[in-house]
Amino acid sequence: MLVIVFILLMAIKAVPEGMEYTVERYGRFTKILKPGFNVILPFIDRVSYKVDMRERKVPIQFGDLKTKDNQEIVTSGDLHVQVVDAHKVAYDRGNVDENIRLRAGLEMKKLVKSMTLDEVMAEADVLDAAIMESVEPLQYEWGIKVNYIDVHKVYPA
Repeated sequence: MLVIVFILLMAIKAVPEGMEYTVERYGRFTKILKPGFNVILPFIDRVSYKVDMRERKVPIQFGDLKTKDNQEIVTSGDLHVQVVDAHKVAYDRGNVDENIRLRAGLEMKKLVKSMTLDEVMAEADVLDAAIMESVEPLQYEWGIKVNYIDVHKVYPA
């Protein structure tokens, strides 16, 4: 009797709101568990990844950048991202936060090289829009959605 209760407890997985769990059967992805109570086969299925689907802030330190007039600036910003496809984030892309940081950093470097120091200081929202535009085509491929980008703390080094 106690063994049956134990097996039933292992078969029921409670997924909290804002999360999705990926399930593997014999090491292969089979399904995604949505929030609420879900049933899996104990000892055959296992929860492999627990993916947070809520919006989160990814801080970015752009570092030392040089403008068109050869001035060094230091910038930082925040990307507000949300996972829309748990399978792609868990299995296909590796570290999504690092990928998006690298992509935004490359775009910021390219933008700052084409602007003067005064333009960079005056037009932070242009930087936001350009970085958002460069990341937008990759959102579906990465399984995420970038809600907005905030470049702040732009100052000469």
